[in-house]
Amino acid sequence: MRELFLGKICEVKNDLVRVDYLGTITPLIPYMQFANSYKRSFTPPRVDEQVMLVDFGGAKIAIGSFLNSDFSAPSGAGTTKEISQYEDGTIISYDTSSSTLEIINPKVINIVVQNDINVTCKNAILTAQKTTIKSPNVQILGNTNIQGAITTSGDGGGSGEFSINGNLKIKGNLTTTGNITDARGDLTGHSHNDTDGGRSLPR
Repeated sequence: MRELFLGKICEVKNDLVRVDYLGTITPLIPYMQFANSYKRSFTPPRVDEQVMLVDFGGAKIAIGSFLNSDFSAPSGAGTTKEISQYEDGTIISYDTSSSTLEIINPKVINIVVQNDINVTCKNAILTAQKTTIKSPNVQILGNTNIQGAITTSGDGGGSGEFSINGNLKIKGNLTTTGNITDARGDLTGHSHNDTDGGRSLPR
């Protein structure tokens, strides 16, 4: 014999719950999740969550949960927009009318991949107060326009090196605290023979 009841969770212990229904409290019973060899998912049950209690004539399971006055549909949900909203405010939504996937997170998103990450798009915009790239080698293919200053440093904040394989064009002044050399030698440390017979350094 199978019976169905509506009840509320009154206690949670890992993936087991007690359900209060018709003035009766069940022992700890399974809270139904979705799992097989392809995929496993787990949604933590919560006290006061409304569930359906299935009684198989002794063995019971709780199936949750339902939208109600305490837990209504997330704001913005509609006929073309699916929304998952978490208790900390994180929202994951997809709108088929605009084909827009949106993730709103108040804290941290971590993505860990053992191999490659490939992103292909028309335009990419990254907005942040600070951006850090940790990589022994960074390769940029294409023209690069940097609107701001460039500072280089070595490991531990020591002196760094800036190498250019090609021509350098500067619209402005060149200031250096070290020597300037070219293929013919040192441009700052060499000396000139003066007309008075003496020798002087370049100015």
